[in-house]
Amino acid sequence: MANSSTNDTPTEVTQARDDGRRQGLAIAALALGLISFVSLLGAEKAILAIVLGVIAMSGSSSRLVRQRSFIAIGLALLQIVTTGVVMLLYQDELGQLVELLSKLS
Repeated sequence: MANSSTNDTPTEVTQARDDGRRQGLAIAALALGLISFVSLLGAEKAILAIVLGVIAMSGSSSRLVRQRSFIAIGLALLQIVTTGVVMLLYQDELGQLVELLSKLS
């Protein structure tokens, strides 16, 4: 005997898997957004957080996933802007540091 609810099961399972994947991507993006502040020049982590956040948000109907992704993207953008401002403000000192480091090698 075939149960009529078994026809809906693959769709529900697929939807649950996609929702879980998006939640995982949103959490990964949020973690990368926070971790990008650990090293000053962590722009690669911030860019990856933005990419994962956008992927997690695309097609997601979950409010929680969209919130986490939005926060992750905001943190990553904040880190990129902060790094840019610091590099502009301390441009001369960074040039001196690079020069001293090149003398060491």
